[in-house]
Amino acid sequence: MTLRNGLIGLAVVLVLAIAGWFFFGRGEPAAELVIETETASTADIRRSVSATGTVRALVQVQVGSQLSGQIAELMVDFNSPVEEGQVIARIDPQSFETRVREAEASLSNARAQLQLQQATLQRVDANLRVAQQEYDRIEQLHERGIASDQALQTAQAQLESSQSERAVALAQIANARSTVEQREATLEGARIDVERTVIRSPINGVVVDRQVDVGQTVAASMSAPTLFVIARDLSQIQIDAQVDESDIGQIMTGQAVSFTVDAFPGQTYEGQVEQIRLAATNTNNVVTYTVVVTANNPGERLLPGMTANLDIVTGEREGVLAVPNSALRFRPSGSLEAMAIAAEAPGGGEAGRGGPGGGGPGGGGPGGGGGMMARLAEDLDMTEQQQQDAQAAMRRVFTGIQAQAAAGQPVDRASIPRQIEEALRDVLTADQMRRYRELAAARAEVRPGSVWVEREDGMLEERRVQLGVSDGQTTEIVGGQLEAGEDVVTRAREAG
Repeated sequence: MTLRNGLIGLAVVLVLAIAGWFFFGRGEPAAELVIETETASTADIRRSVSATGTVRALVQVQVGSQLSGQIAELMVDFNSPVEEGQVIARIDPQSFETRVREAEASLSNARAQLQLQQATLQRVDANLRVAQQEYDRIEQLHERGIASDQALQTAQAQLESSQSERAVALAQIANARSTVEQREATLEGARIDVERTVIRSPINGVVVDRQVDVGQTVAASMSAPTLFVIARDLSQIQIDAQVDESDIGQIMTGQAVSFTVDAFPGQTYEGQVEQIRLAATNTNNVVTYTVVVTANNPGERLLPGMTANLDIVTGEREGVLAVPNSALRFRPSGSLEAMAIAAEAPGGGEAGRGGPGGGGPGGGGPGGGGGMMARLAEDLDMTEQQQQDAQAAMRRVFTGIQAQAAAGQPVDRASIPRQIEEALRDVLTADQMRRYRELAAARAEVRPGSVWVEREDGMLEERRVQLGVSDGQTTEIVGGQLEAGEDVVTRAREAG
């Protein structure tokens, strides 16, 4: 009993020691928390995708040779301005001129043969006339009983022989004429080759590359060798930018682009997206797409081959409500959880003003609404007739969806925007349709989020919001429970 009582007493002492350490000796008392906030205010937000590309001439032509031979003369050099049709080089024409003379001789021989066959035809025609006259005379004598049957048969055979000789002569003339045509074509081809020994500029521009020298032999076999590279007009340039597959979905034709080159630091140039090429490039398992950007080149200072650093503007908003991204990342934890009041509803307010998307234009569900159509008509500058036609087109879409749901069939809500776009294609003009797609793309970017604000009583209250474009530092608020001028919590830290 004494040992047991001793163990019990020791356990009680240990429990009291642990409790005392927990309540009094665990360390310094908790420091006071400082809640940092920033005011939600209007701002300009510009989102961009960075890429690099190579400067090229807008139109660049490789001038080659269809003939093999030795370069006899060069009339231009690097940076030489040229005009369309101007002679820029010559290939030694001696061998080709020899072929021309040979073809001319062959043609003369073929024409002489044709004349010979024509003369033969004249002789055959004369013999045929004599044979015909002799046959007619013998036939008359035979009818009067003066000429024998054998004489008539001999005259007939002679006539048929003359007719056969005439047919042969006609065939020989046809053959001689085809030979003449063949020799004429050969001569024409030889003269074309002589003409091709003169290399001319196909466009107005400037020589940016010369790849041959006088005396060099070029060999044209399966492909034409390149002699010069001529750029049409360096007052406008093209940049082939490589954009990562994760960013290509944000790129659209017509978007503004700003870029710089290392040759002129501090100088910013402006351009726009001209084309998005569908062919992908896979380099070390990194997939990129070529985005073609066109820009003006004042003073022709940008040279082909320069590397351009581009910022493609994929979203730009002016004067919109915005909060810092740190406010979107903040979540109460630790002792702050007791001060937090979560939002009661997942939404609140209108999620942006009126772009197409969701279940239909303006984010409305099936069935639309007058306000939705009014916003769409204002954004697209629609006429009264277009508004009526658009309302009827969307009503047909939503009626079909409702009938599908009433029949117990699953409704693919993701396909609703596509169905609406197809219905509006016959109603809107090309410019209105382009604007509609831009609004749809902007509306598709809207996503839910939340921020926390500090109330006057010191409690933290969650506000549900709808987020729009972000530039990496701040994010647009397109709708929700947050108002301009409210302070949003960005960080909580210990004082000192």
